[in-house]
Amino acid sequence: MKNFILSVGLLLSFSSLLCAQEVFEWQEGYCISKAQIDPAKANYEQVQNVHFTLIQASELSQPFLAYQPKDTAYFNVKNIRSECSGFVTELEQMEYPKGEYWTNLKKMRLDNIREQCLLREKAVIALNQPKALKGTPYCKECSHYITALEKGGNTLLNAWKEIHEKEVEGALDPNPINKAFEQHWNAPNKEFWARIEVLRYGWWNCVLENQKNWFNEDQYNKEFRKLMTSIQIECR
Repeated sequence: MKNFILSVGLLLSFSSLLCAQEVFEWQEGYCISKAQIDPAKANYEQVQNVHFTLIQASELSQPFLAYQPKDTAYFNVKNIRSECSGFVTELEQMEYPKGEYWTNLKKMRLDNIREQCLLREKAVIALNQPKALKGTPYCKECSHYITALEKGGNTLLNAWKEIHEKEVEGALDPNPINKAFEQHWNAPNKEFWARIEVLRYGWWNCVLENQKNWFNEDQYNKEFRKLMTSIQIECR
């Protein structure tokens, strides 16, 4: 009788463990992964949070760089700040799995978002107040373009020419590029065109080239899988 009670107890314990192990699903390309979450390491919400905020979350969407002067009508610093504030607040309130890796990763993600927010805000302001870019991240690495934007005149126009010449060098068909450049160069508001082009193709490209790589995908995948007891992958 004691053996029977012991067996039933073990079965009930095993059943409870299975119930406690929630299943998390995600898609990568044509494959769907189904994983049993280890309840000792994380719960469903924590796993969902790290996956969503790091892999699937939408990036900031407010416009901040123009292709042409009329695009600037859609720029709004208040909207950028509002979107950023909401994004940061939501992320701060999200619960992540416990552990040094996840704590550091959340902090790095928040730092990355705050940096992006600052750069976007300053880019809009710099259209009319180029000094706004001084003191921003990567201002030392991208000082050539910041100086050109601040000085304006021939310094700005020469920087614009340099960007254009580099674009022509790498183009299969430079004719449409040269035609557009000449049209903008001869426009009454050519200095504004220069500011737009130097901001987008000079300063912003320089920022992207120098941004710190805050996210190591291989390490993330390794740590993410540690939160699971088993993973099944089905590919179409």
